Amino acid sequence: MKNYLKGFLMAMGMFTSIPVRYHNWDDDGAKHMLIFYPLVGFIIGVLWFLLFKVLTIFNLPVIIITAILMLFPYFITGFLHLDGFMDLCDAMLSRRNKEEKLRILKDSHTGAFAVISLACLFVLNYSGVSTLINKNELMLSLIFIPAISRSFMAIMMFFNESMEQSSLVKYFKQNVGKVDKVLSIMFLCIILCVFVILFGIFGLIVSLIVLFIVFYMMKKPIKELGGISGDIAGYGLVICETLLILALAII
Repeated sequence: MKNYLKGFLMAMGMFTSIPVRYHNWDDDGAKHMLIFYPLVGFIIGVLWFLLFKVLTIFNLPVIIITAILMLFPYFITGFLHLDGFMDLCDAMLSRRNKEEKLRILKDSHTGAFAVISLACLFVLNYSGVSTLINKNELMLSLIFIPAISRSFMAIMMFFNESMEQSSLVKYFKQNVGKVDKVLSIMFLCIILCVFVILFGIFGLIVSLIVLFIVFYMMKKPIKELGGISGDIAGYGLVICETLLILALAII
């Protein structure tokens, strides 16, 4: 139990900018970090929804509420996943060979494709969040969107080979057992069931369609780059949350 607690606190410390009790890096705790990835997402979602409630109390203009809510998931994670999204867009949109794409992926400089992709992402996010605010009854979905994206990314990391250059994903996956994989799948299924209760069968259908699209969008870089990495997982997470927001805004 102590190692699971360490894993949770280490996951909170690594995947969010929320202050947590300091723990020395521990291998026994690290192998449980991915199990708590969905729980980290759920905590982020709760804070996201509470932020919306607080902003509405102050009766701020919708345009300001939209901007703050759109940016919150990136601030609360220290822009960790957004960095992966930009790096992967730079690499994949370059249309170079595998070696050159891997070089671009690790390059600390920001390329034009990353900037263009970020601008498109923000426009889509802003329009989606704005529409959700106007459909006030759907704002409860903010609690579950980060949990769904992180559950799916944990599953993708568990069931795909790690990129040779991605030592961090390999480290997280070492000594991960069948129980960990089953728990991740169960957590995703539970969240999807909650979606059915809250938003009806269309909530489930939309979520499954989004997850299929994200799976397809991740399949190409995983295949071309030789496995999954932290950047690819970050890319998938950002895409997943954006598409979920847009899909819920449309239904």
